[in-house]
Amino acid sequence: MPPPSSLIAHYPTSWYTATRTHAEAWPVLKGRLQADVAIVGGGFAGLHLARLLVAKGRRVVVLERQRVGWGASGRNGGFVSPGFAESSAALLKHLGADTARRLFAHSQAGVRLVEQVIGELQRPDLLMGRGQLTCCRTAQGPAFGDQVNSLAHALGARFEPWSSLQVHSVLQTHRYHEAVHDPDSFQIHPLNLALALASDIARRSGHVFEGSAVQSIRRQGGVWAAHTAKGSVEAPELVLAGNADLGPLHGPLARSVLPVATYVAVTEPMGAALKDCVRWGGAVTDTRRACDYFRVVDGDRLLWGGRITTDTREPRGLRRLMRRHILAVFPQLRAHGEVNIAFAWPGIMGYAVHKMPFIGQLEPGLWVSSAYGGHGVGQTAAGAILLANAITEGDDEWRRYQAFPLRWAGGPLGRAATQAAYWWMQARDLWDEARSARPATALGRM
Repeated sequence: MPPPSSLIAHYPTSWYTATRTHAEAWPVLKGRLQADVAIVGGGFAGLHLARLLVAKGRRVVVLERQRVGWGASGRNGGFVSPGFAESSAALLKHLGADTARRLFAHSQAGVRLVEQVIGELQRPDLLMGRGQLTCCRTAQGPAFGDQVNSLAHALGARFEPWSSLQVHSVLQTHRYHEAVHDPDSFQIHPLNLALALASDIARRSGHVFEGSAVQSIRRQGGVWAAHTAKGSVEAPELVLAGNADLGPLHGPLARSVLPVATYVAVTEPMGAALKDCVRWGGAVTDTRRACDYFRVVDGDRLLWGGRITTDTREPRGLRRLMRRHILAVFPQLRAHGEVNIAFAWPGIMGYAVHKMPFIGQLEPGLWVSSAYGGHGVGQTAAGAILLANAITEGDDEWRRYQAFPLRWAGGPLGRAATQAAYWWMQARDLWDEARSARPATALGRM
């Protein structure tokens, strides 16, 4: 039996929702089920893991509070790239070359898995562009190229420096100077990928339930039980793969994930005006501490993301705010008439204080895959690989993430402090650009 129509309406109004393929309505969990693995969360972290596990012959149940891909997984910019929210340069500094390189390799494996899944599902329509430019907002000087090449060599990456001339050949804006080009990155339709993953899990005899919020978990002997309003799942392995909305299920984890909002907008079709500004078929992000990111969709629409805040309420005048960000980078669009925003929506990401994901075992049989905020489309797949290998083969590669333990995010005071830090970063961005200073280069975002 499908969930009620009120649940179907929970997908937010967005360009992704408007262009989604058929979304199956998965049932609400009723009664008692037994499985090998129960997964809480129907976003990318849970879906990739479930698909890997069912492929290995495990009986898997996915429990989603709202709809598959309803949260951050179905609302993000669709950028699939290696690395983490914490920069690789910082990881090299604090963890050493061997560990940083190994972690980066995990993220690369996640990127490869996403592309592999698209191929296996025979859904080339999910792939929407290739390559990513991380553009500097101030001129970086002659050492920039050597610094980029050195970092790429240390990580085993293929990204490369681009000169200002190369950048300006594809992006007509005075805001950007040099850039780092990552040819291994690509872009997707994230909501459609989430829907396709769920369908494939069910095709492989896995179970997906929507409208089935887990209200409590407890260990009974050697089995974990996840209880919803109308049913329960018992399994020796339970994975918490939610975002910033796990609530009371595991207090230390919930207190360690900070909810942070970001916003995405898609313009009306812009025709030749957009093509005159953007001659690049991949993704673009910049080096501001509170960065903008964008890509072209539907041939002549601009998908634009940015603004970061711990206030998770949608601000008034969101379309006006996003339009202002676009025109700050491409002011020449004013000459072609009004830049009309067709869709604008918020997304809530889960961040850890150390800006790295939580991947691993919390207690015997209780696993976590969470806090992928800021860099999660490929990294959720990377976490899924690690946990699937741990659960089915006893592999302990996940232990490398014990260097990033649960850490209290500060509660309301932590949110206030984080918001103040974002405002300070935005002020510093404006000051740096006004005096043509050299803030953190593109390397700080790789």
